[in-house]
Amino acid sequence: MKIGIIDADLIGRSKHRFPNLCCMKISGFHKLIGDEVVLKTDYDQLNQFDKVYISKVFSDTLVPDRVLQYPNVTYGGTGFFYDKAEPLPFEIEHCTPDYNLYNTWVQNNISTDKKEFQYYTDYSIGFTTRGCFRQCSFCVNRKYTRVERHSPVDEFVDNNKKYICLLDDNVLGFPQWEEIFNQLNNTNKRFQFKQGMDMRLMTEHKAEVISNSKYIGDFIFAFDHIKDKELIAKKLKIWRKYNQK
Repeated sequence: MKIGIIDADLIGRSKHRFPNLCCMKISGFHKLIGDEVVLKTDYDQLNQFDKVYISKVFSDTLVPDRVLQYPNVTYGGTGFFYDKAEPLPFEIEHCTPDYNLYNTWVQNNISTDKKEFQYYTDYSIGFTTRGCFRQCSFCVNRKYTRVERHSPVDEFVDNNKKYICLLDDNVLGFPQWEEIFNQLNNTNKRFQFKQGMDMRLMTEHKAEVISNSKYIGDFIFAFDHIKDKELIAKKLKIWRKYNQK
């Protein structure tokens, strides 16, 4: 079969510089079963494909309505359905991402500033946990009521990539959070949690473990600075005790 994959945010957002994990997993799955996969960067001639997948993260990314009506097109993601987005089928969700999917596009667009494309070239990307119990009104994760284990680190880590980027929704809300940090540190690769970590859950032990981990980039934390003002002041004091860089 000939498979077309469209990262709609790549087309609709001029400065979007982060790969679509769903697209990479779909590509990885179809290549695994012997299909030909093409990353489409436009909506032309989609009838040449047996099946076309369209995914988007952002709701304001425009996709032509006519395209969504094609019989060979399947579409999904938070950009289409927000917190009602359906998960990928299990066999695709737990397939190793195809980190080569964007290679040609990157080669055609990369400038002298290679850092702009670092998440395509240097990072393995995945989730070790999914979900959050906060139920924030603005969040796409309202369908969850707890933090659940998603996958082991070795499911999505590419040994050829220097770094790891985690997209977990609330890793510190997972009871076995320290086990995950141990897995990450044991890869000997530097890593980051791009979606942020819940500062409201910070403890002395967590601050020590995180500060001593093989982290790369800025530490990103999530909290309600108005509702949790006094609590956050206490948690920040704990964090600063172990992170005086």
